[in-house]
Amino acid sequence: MASLNPKTTPLSEQQAAHLLRRATFGPSKALLNTYTGLTPQAAFQQLIQPTPNPLPPVHPSNGTNWTIDFNSPHANSASNQLRNCLRRWWIDAMIKSDTLLEKMVLFYHTHFTVRGDKVLYSTMLYQQNALFRLYAFGSFKTLVRKICTDTCMSFFLDNYNNRVGQPNENFARELLELYTIGKGEQVGPGDYTTYTDADIETTAKVLSGHVISGISDFYTDSETGLLATEAIPDYHDSTDKTFSIRFQNTTIPGRSDKIGMLDELDELVEMVLSQPTTAQHIVRKLYRFFVHYKVDSTIESDIIAPLAQILINNNYEILPVLETLLTSVHFYDEDDTNTGNDIIGAMVKSPIDIAVGTARHFNWQLPDMTTDTSDFYEAAEYFSGLSILGEMKLFDPPQTAGWPAYYQPPVYNRNWMSTTTLVNRYRYTTEVFTADIPLPSGNIFQLDHVAWINNSDHISNPADPNVLIQELTSYLFPNGANTDRVIGYKFHLTDGLDDVYWLDAWGTYINTGDDSVVRPRLMALFAAIFQSPEFQLS
Repeated sequence: MASLNPKTTPLSEQQAAHLLRRATFGPSKALLNTYTGLTPQAAFQQLIQPTPNPLPPVHPSNGTNWTIDFNSPHANSASNQLRNCLRRWWIDAMIKSDTLLEKMVLFYHTHFTVRGDKVLYSTMLYQQNALFRLYAFGSFKTLVRKICTDTCMSFFLDNYNNRVGQPNENFARELLELYTIGKGEQVGPGDYTTYTDADIETTAKVLSGHVISGISDFYTDSETGLLATEAIPDYHDSTDKTFSIRFQNTTIPGRSDKIGMLDELDELVEMVLSQPTTAQHIVRKLYRFFVHYKVDSTIESDIIAPLAQILINNNYEILPVLETLLTSVHFYDEDDTNTGNDIIGAMVKSPIDIAVGTARHFNWQLPDMTTDTSDFYEAAEYFSGLSILGEMKLFDPPQTAGWPAYYQPPVYNRNWMSTTTLVNRYRYTTEVFTADIPLPSGNIFQLDHVAWINNSDHISNPADPNVLIQELTSYLFPNGANTDRVIGYKFHLTDGLDDVYWLDAWGTYINTGDDSVVRPRLMALFAAIFQSPEFQLS
């Protein structure tokens, strides 16, 4: 059976790498060494250590921060350009993050999805991202409540136009279907076992009257300091709201003042999250994001149900669920599910995991955003471009539900793979990490393959092609490489000749500094590894 029992033995190097691939965007060799040998519980505590928030993005032309003041002349100029800046800024934060924080921000970005091409205001997009960062390890219940008044969400799903006598049900529908309780099986006209169409209409009434103020006097949330909608009683449906049997015929009394309107929101969120199905829907998404896309009857009963109860017992605090899941024997594939769904190496990396993870593997740091702004945005574009070519454009998912990899059965994360995206992954990763990237300042941004290999913290004996490839693939692949794969990769170093060929070539480099033989061979080896199926897995 699948088990959430805690794993108590220390992490092997492979297990530490597995945790860091799933909980961060991939480990540097130094970070991997730090986690190897820790207990899962100690490792998890390391992952949730407080980290400072990244500095806000700056305008590429003048270095100003446009994310706070809507009256700034640069606040919403060139919206497409600023959205691109946001993507590059966030990728830099991901590259720098050694904790679970940014991965949870990405989880919420894939769960509470908005499309920047509709929202338009880059300030709203940034502040929603800040909201996710604020509640990444906190209360999911509170986050749902804040989403109800988030300007970015309101703009995207038109709730700012939801008024008494002129209802707009867009946000109400997605709040139930996507963000909380989930759409159950249809059992009758307008009845989905978890809610009814009438419940959507009633939810929209609760949500009515929360508007977006004018650009010159934006409203902010008193608890977060972030942009929020404003409750306008004249626009609110103040009648009593009675829900269906799916919500035990609960009635939320109507109110006609600002405080009462906010109380109605609180009661709505409390009602929806008190349903056991809501907790199950949320932990199912967490499981598919962090562990495995298949949720069969065994996983449902042994993993999802107890995690949902943990979420309920802790009043929707997300951290106890994450700790139980990421320290369990199941996460490390040490239970006896015996279903053939091995956890380690079973997930297809997202385009972001490929782009950011590869940078982290090789200790790449982007130029400084504040002192080398032009170089920063140019270099970050290569990583952003890789993810876009892989069909994961941050702040612009293809559907209201987000990216198919996170919601579309039966294959979920395997939706990342298609003829087009696979070719783009191979081509673009190889170009970025085996070629030079020219920057506006005239500097060259590149991975020094030789210097990375010639570091005993990375490869213990680079003169031995067998050791070099075994250690490199053990680091870069979830399950290492078998003997046949090692032999195939070794060809790039030896050209099919005896191992002494590489030993001599490496010795020449060490003795003379001449890397004219070893550098192109290492670049060919890295290109082959980046294009391998194993490198696409986590």
